[in-house]
Amino acid sequence: MFARATGRSEPRRAAGQGRAAVLRWAPVAGTVVAVAVSAGSSLMAVGFASRAADPQSVLHPALYAVSALVGLVLAGLLVLRQRYPLALCLGASACSVLLPLDASAALLALPWVLATRTVRTCLVAVGATAAGTGASLARDALRGHEARVLLTIDSETHVLASEPTAAAFVVVGLALLALSVGAGVVRRAQEAAVRARDAQEAQAAATAVLRDQVRRQEERRLIAREVHDTVAHHVAEISLQASALEVTSADDPDAARAAREMRASAQQAIRELRSLVTTLRSGDTLTGFPGATLDDLSSLVDRMSRDEPRTTSTVFVAGGADAAPTLVRATFRVVQEAVTNARKHARGQPVDIRVDAFPDRGVDVVVRNGLPDHALRDGAARGAAVPGTGSGILGMHERADSVGGTLSAGREDAAFVVRAHLPWVARES
Repeated sequence: MFARATGRSEPRRAAGQGRAAVLRWAPVAGTVVAVAVSAGSSLMAVGFASRAADPQSVLHPALYAVSALVGLVLAGLLVLRQRYPLALCLGASACSVLLPLDASAALLALPWVLATRTVRTCLVAVGATAAGTGASLARDALRGHEARVLLTIDSETHVLASEPTAAAFVVVGLALLALSVGAGVVRRAQEAAVRARDAQEAQAAATAVLRDQVRRQEERRLIAREVHDTVAHHVAEISLQASALEVTSADDPDAARAAREMRASAQQAIRELRSLVTTLRSGDTLTGFPGATLDDLSSLVDRMSRDEPRTTSTVFVAGGADAAPTLVRATFRVVQEAVTNARKHARGQPVDIRVDAFPDRGVDVVVRNGLPDHALRDGAARGAAVPGTGSGILGMHERADSVGGTLSAGREDAAFVVRAHLPWVARES
């Protein structure tokens, strides 16, 4: 069964490739035919016109040599008829009026004018082509029968059978012009169909994008609802319990301080969750901490340092109020995640935090923590206090990438070091 299906598909594939090859080479073949027809017709027109000229005329050789050269040049320029159809059509028509040339080049360029230009321009091009065609046919009609292109020759005697009338030349001219105009109308219809198809495809693509945006917005609203109904509720309970613990532990300063810190952290988490839920529901771009700037980084680092006595910090910030919210969020998250990872995987080890933020140099974050003895012996940070999934470092990388920065995390001698560089992004005024 598979062999038969493959056998049937091969002819279809070959036929499709054949059609593609024909479509690819058809314009080239059409251009070659147009150039050849125009060149041959122009040379024939000049040749017949030279028969009726006075051989004693001084201008006779030069005039017809120049005419032949102009005819060949116009034929060669037909390769540009798609790019410059109007100029080529008008120029060829003028040459047909001024020189003993036919209007083949103008007739071959006219369809492209009709396909791509406005109606008024098309009327001008048709009039010019008609003038050039009429002039070339009038010259042919006024010459003697031995120098005419249009003649009726008897097939048996090979002599002139009848003298063409003026009506015959008019019919021939109208037929040539109608053929050119008809080709232009067909090509114009094809171009309109192509534009309509492109517009339809663009509309379909835009509709697909809008449909995808609607679907994503529905997903964001669902996530926002779940976050509000579950996570925010539990964090609020933690804040209430911390408040109760702070009141009941008034006689124990350490417990009261821990409860106070827990309540502050829970309230900050609630504010961030509210901002996140609002952003998810509105579909706007996620910004920084609500109302926070890089100048607030010192308080964040100080608070984390107070939670762990063996944590030291150094923060230098200049122009922090001018930093964009996206840079503020990325910096805060990198610092928080790096310190959290240090406490999770190297509990009890010293942690050193250094942040330098300047508009001309960007933001540099370095968080260094010592490694436990078992990690130093095994050559890896195994046996951590809390098992990790690796999502913390991945999240820091994503935060740095979101603002065009870089981040590295790994062991350096007897410490684990997180280094991040975030380019400065100014707040929009």
